[in-house]
Amino acid sequence: MAVLFLAFGNPVLASVRNMNVAETDHWSIIPATSVYDSLKIGIKKPVLPNKPEALKEYINALQFRELLKASDIPLPAFPTSAGIFNGLLLSDSLSADDQLLMLFRTLGDRKAEAGILSSLGTNAAVEGNLDKALMFFQDALKINIELNNKSAIVKNYFSLARIYKYRGDLAEALRYNKLIIDESLITKNHRALGESYLNLASIWTAQKKYKEAEAIIISKALPLFAYTIHDKIGAMRCYDQLAELFKNQKRFSEAKWFYIQSNMVARKINNYSGIVNSLVSLGHVKMSIGDHQLALTDFREAEQLSIANKYRFKLVEIKGDLSQVYTVMGNKSAASSALSEFTVLQDAILNSNP
Repeated sequence: MAVLFLAFGNPVLASVRNMNVAETDHWSIIPATSVYDSLKIGIKKPVLPNKPEALKEYINALQFRELLKASDIPLPAFPTSAGIFNGLLLSDSLSADDQLLMLFRTLGDRKAEAGILSSLGTNAAVEGNLDKALMFFQDALKINIELNNKSAIVKNYFSLARIYKYRGDLAEALRYNKLIIDESLITKNHRALGESYLNLASIWTAQKKYKEAEAIIISKALPLFAYTIHDKIGAMRCYDQLAELFKNQKRFSEAKWFYIQSNMVARKINNYSGIVNSLVSLGHVKMSIGDHQLALTDFREAEQLSIANKYRFKLVEIKGDLSQVYTVMGNKSAASSALSEFTVLQDAILNSNP
């Protein structure tokens, strides 16, 4: 599951094809209500400009779900070796995935069985059952190790590392991420290696191991993305993570410089999401050092780009930021207007199915 937790690529929903070549949304089997809805409970009372954590946690959960969905591969078509199978799933208590799993086990198709187990793991994680997800991914990993399926092993490692990091088990996340690095070095999978370096830096940053995080980005991740695989988005993410770890240390000059580098790269490749993210982050840094007018300029540009590109999650954050900066600058009317818009956007997110 080659994914990034933090921010890590545009979501693409996986799909499954049956023998009649009819395409079905694979994620339609996910209940409209999931356990992630429980995060809404803490959101409805606090107001973002005063207490942003609750809404941000919920948005992070939604983005985590989308990331999981995007990372899964489409379910495989029924194997041609199943000559007697007519491609029709039975209408009984078993889900489509369960029936596929039984079929591949009957056929002795271990590779396909591991693939289904990985999809079941993704489904469980998207539904919020992380313990069940870990069980499925561990089962898939055992099979892929037996088959020596290197690419599938790395995907399973990524899945396990991301889930452990999301639930706050940084020791396990670190262990699996190191396994990714070891495997990627052997197979010379530069992209997976770059992702794992950034993930490792993110874990170290969460553990406040700032020197280690800074060193691995500057000496490993950034050269790999910038010069080995020539990935500008990867380089942009390196700048963002460097800025973040400096901001966490209240080293605002360094944080500002790296966010500017990220913004310059994003503009060069017309990556509007990257431009918005760096502008908002720059605005936060400038607010921290008292440059309120400059922060306002960044937030306003980010607002317009978010509206044009329909970045609804980012827009609700920006409205809260605008309310804050207008309040500090003494513009009560503008602050009230931004807060009202924030409330409308927040309600729209909370009342939509996750």
